[in-house]
Amino acid sequence: MRNDINLPVMVLTTLIAAILQDMISISAWMPVKVCFLSAVAIFYIITRPFSKALLVVLWAGILTDALGGLPVFCTVIFLLCAYGVVHALRSMIYSADIFTGIILCAGLSFLQMIWTRIWAGTSGPAGIWYSFALLGYSILAGAIAGGVSFAICLLTDKFSGCIKPVKEKNGLSWSKAD
Repeated sequence: MRNDINLPVMVLTTLIAAILQDMISISAWMPVKVCFLSAVAIFYIITRPFSKALLVVLWAGILTDALGGLPVFCTVIFLLCAYGVVHALRSMIYSADIFTGIILCAGLSFLQMIWTRIWAGTSGPAGIWYSFALLGYSILAGAIAGGVSFAICLLTDKFSGCIKPVKEKNGLSWSKAD
């Protein structure tokens, strides 16, 4: 991998995700936070080696905790656990495309909502139906974050030259990180 361009690209996409996550606030139509930083971390878990992915996981977790007012290391620990899960599923993930981002981030956002509510405690109405509604909204928020974040990461990787297309094999086009 090209060390000279990967770090600035990862910093740029993490910064863009942090700005998006901070700008989009909780509203009546989306009562949960859209976690763009977690989605960017998932993208780099899939596409980068351990050391680079771990760096983004730590950045994303610390920024999410700081921007959301969560307890220290709440999101960092969750993203480290998510790293293990996604790394174990890596053989089933053929490419880091937008559809993969939507599916992975929707599922992980559901789990992140449960993790955060357990870690930080519940605030607001603690009814069972309200909690189920929040879990449903977290799936929608994760799908939005996954689609947008994976699109941004793929664009920055493509324009920076981190991902280059290779020739087709048996009618299938493949991309690889150089």
